[in-house]
Amino acid sequence: MEQYPIPQFIEAEGKIAFFISFRQFFYIVGAGVICFVLYYVLPFFLFAILSIAIFGGALVLAFVTINGVPIINMIFGSIGFAVGGKNYVWKKRESPYPFKPVKRARIKKIEEEPVLQAQSSQLRRLGTKVETKGK
Repeated sequence: MEQYPIPQFIEAEGKIAFFISFRQFFYIVGAGVICFVLYYVLPFFLFAILSIAIFGGALVLAFVTINGVPIINMIFGSIGFAVGGKNYVWKKRESPYPFKPVKRARIKKIEEEPVLQAQSSQLRRLGTKVETKGK
């Protein structure tokens, strides 16, 4: 059986100009068309605020990538994850049966143990020997 070469890197988008692809171009043109319509429909102050927001969003959608993935794919993926159903799987660990009781050390009462005495430190004893010149 003959083997044919498999095309690689087919995810590359065609470029219109130096660095703008078709997808990026249409995001920017779409934002321009929406702002053009808003210019005639809304008062100027509201148009200015909305057009800045729309062009900012279009530039983010067109040019921002996270780990090489376009942000629009990240947004759709996160929405799909939040809305979609989730499957939680719990694995029960097998334990030896019948259970073996664990023997623990008995705790002694405080009165049964000898009372601790204050100990003189080695440093104090050595200091005394030095002062008395080893007598």
